[in-house]
Amino acid sequence: KSSNDSSTRIQEENHTFPELQITLIFLCLLPHQECAGEPLFMLYCAIKQQMEKGPIDAITGEARYSLSEDKLIRQQIDYKTLTLHCVNPENENASEVTVKGLNCDTITQVKEKLLDAVYKGSPYSQRPKASDMDLEWRQGRMARIILQDEDVTTKIDNDWKRLNTLAHYQVTDGSVIALVPKQNSAYNISNSSTFTKSLSRYESMLRTASSPDSLRSRTPMITPDLESGTKLWHLVKNHDHSDQREGDRGSKMVSEIYLTRLLATK
Repeated sequence: KSSNDSSTRIQEENHTFPELQITLIFLCLLPHQECAGEPLFMLYCAIKQQMEKGPIDAITGEARYSLSEDKLIRQQIDYKTLTLHCVNPENENASEVTVKGLNCDTITQVKEKLLDAVYKGSPYSQRPKASDMDLEWRQGRMARIILQDEDVTTKIDNDWKRLNTLAHYQVTDGSVIALVPKQNSAYNISNSSTFTKSLSRYESMLRTASSPDSLRSRTPMITPDLESGTKLWHLVKNHDHSDQREGDRGSKMVSEIYLTRLLATK
């Protein structure tokens, strides 16, 4: 049971961590699969934890701390670590769970980290999925806002649309957040005076983005449109030129900084 649950989780997430696919190969080759689940799962968690110390591009899977040269983020990404206090979704009166996140994380990436921390003692098959939960930023009892990867404030530059991050919403260190069941409405903003300056700036930005003129110009681009050629990006934009990128990488030597980062991760 442990082996099956572990392999199920690895299979569901190996699109984000492609180098972990080798773990599945070992799982199939080992003769004693009944006792292989726990150590393989520990290996998986160790690699995942190491990679999540730095930025991971949600679209390309490239990471600052990668085991593969082809999946290294070559650009300089400025980021900082945030300490977030997550309300226990099973019992709001219970102690909050402290989770480390990056201000460059997308909202889905944050939800995954929260689920890992809150349900670390539960089988993966028995915990909720990130797609079924909303991330709620709380400021006091009344002021709260739903954070999403894409909404009316998503930044669009020509044919590029960038996924929202914690930095986009100006989430601060030490913020209280909660995982709540998926909401029908996009926002649940209170006019409470307890909003911080960052929340007030965001509320102003939301009002501007929600004006009739703004909605007429932006709404057609909120969802991916294959006809218009709108492309999503998170940390790097060059993922739509994969052939050119691979050619450039093949013609360049791995610099010392990349080599050092690879060795440090290993």
